[in-house]
Amino acid sequence: MMNLQKNVIRFALAGLALWLSVVMPSKGQVPLKDDPSQAPLNDASGKGTLTAYERFTQYPPDSRPLNTWNWDLIHPWSTDTSPAPMIPSRVISQAESLRASGVPEDEAWRTAMPASLPQYQFELNKTILAGTDDELRASLRVTAGPDSDTRVRFQVVKAELIGDQDFGSPHLGSVPFSCEPAEFACTFRWSPPSADRQNWGILELQVTVTVDGMQDDFMVRQSFYSSPIVAGKFTGTFRERLDNGSLVIDAGISVQKRMACFLSANLFSVDKEMPTHHVERRLIVDPSMKTVSFVFFGKIFRDLGHEGAFRLQDLKGQCENLAYPPEWFIDSQAHQAELLEFANNPPSTKEPGRIYFAYNQLTYTTHRYANDTFSDREWTSPERQRKLELLKKAAEDLDRPDVEQRKRQSQRQPQ
Repeated sequence: MMNLQKNVIRFALAGLALWLSVVMPSKGQVPLKDDPSQAPLNDASGKGTLTAYERFTQYPPDSRPLNTWNWDLIHPWSTDTSPAPMIPSRVISQAESLRASGVPEDEAWRTAMPASLPQYQFELNKTILAGTDDELRASLRVTAGPDSDTRVRFQVVKAELIGDQDFGSPHLGSVPFSCEPAEFACTFRWSPPSADRQNWGILELQVTVTVDGMQDDFMVRQSFYSSPIVAGKFTGTFRERLDNGSLVIDAGISVQKRMACFLSANLFSVDKEMPTHHVERRLIVDPSMKTVSFVFFGKIFRDLGHEGAFRLQDLKGQCENLAYPPEWFIDSQAHQAELLEFANNPPSTKEPGRIYFAYNQLTYTTHRYANDTFSDREWTSPERQRKLELLKKAAEDLDRPDVEQRKRQSQRQPQ
């Protein structure tokens, strides 16, 4: 029994350590040494795990410190793309023929693939379009191979857009482009011509090109998300206030319909030109709402020494396109039965899963604040207190000498 109890405790602590490792910086990201929410994970003891949990949860889950290594949060309209090999049309046909004849897929591709292929990469201004006034700009470049930076001249034969597979992947027409021969690059531009549903979802830019010195045609692809139907917009009106030692900025919004949404914003220090906070609200919006409040937690200002004027920026709204009430999404635990019934009887038609607020570049600069204007109180909640008590008891149980002694005795007993 003692072995079972101790194993359960260790399992709970190991699970918490894993959760903390997920929310900590990923490989290649170096956190600031003075970030008080980041605790070292090299102490796997019960007390070490308790300390890590205490430090991480001293700030609320919807108002967190923002650091320069949080690349995705600082760039909410992420434009990262990766290079990919250019596979000739004849190679694709040959591989498909081999597969049809019974050759395994991996072997078919190894047989058909040339020893060396040029590479292509699109550089995008954004990967999400929100609204009909938004525009995609995708610049295409080709290099001699994966280990080469030498650009290769190419010609565009055709460029077209393919719609979301939920709507049958319709052909949405040709995409205009312009080329710069001196730069060995071509840029493709597209905006949703209307809010029609066919312009909604995961779209794919397909470009057929020829490469100088090669006889093959190549098709290169780049996907992006288009949300011509918008869930709402930020209006550009702002009001700041202090509440319980935290900075609150009320941002004006206009909402089209009742939906479950994630509304987020970043705060930067104007004096230091560095990020301070990321706030993400998970809530139900409806047309009666005129503002949304972003709470920038006071203790983050105090712990990291932030003061002066601050700039609100990177306002973004992402909403769930649900075929059931938004309350089920917000509180899935309370609506498990309804969600299970829905999963067993899904609607006959499918739609893309997301609708965005209209893209914006709004900013707002606050008044100046002294550091001690903000509270240094830790965040707390009944759930946090419950988990802290559980972890404290687990840590105490693991450190009790009699528990270790009973474990050794049970191990000596014959099976």
